[in-house]
Amino acid sequence: MPEKPFYLAVSALIRDGTGRVLLLKRAADDPINPGKWDLPGGTLDPGETFDRALRREAREETGMLVTLRHVAGAGELDLPTKRIAYLIMACDADRTGVSLSPEHEDYTWVEPGEAAAMDLAEQFRGLFGSGG
Repeated sequence: MPEKPFYLAVSALIRDGTGRVLLLKRAADDPINPGKWDLPGGTLDPGETFDRALRREAREETGMLVTLRHVAGAGELDLPTKRIAYLIMACDADRTGVSLSPEHEDYTWVEPGEAAAMDLAEQFRGLFGSGG
């Protein structure tokens, strides 16, 4: 059986001025985590650094310009067709208004403790203290 392709990815844990975090709801027809709440992010393009990819993905998915603070987490996903290693990077944003991309259908700003009770994508459950 051939090896599954391997990708590097990054996700943005964006906080507003009051400490709330931004969650995006995946579109119902999205192939990965349909209808689940997740963080803005995606895979790195060839030759792209993590910080450049994070800024690009945040801009594409939210319309925001972000300032990176620190690495907040890391993990690996083993999906049916691919494997992904990812970093979660804490960020501040230039604003709280969001311009959603077509891969998402909603967004919300929540207290980190409230996020644990939401229907989160599996890779982000531990970030907010939710076992699933």
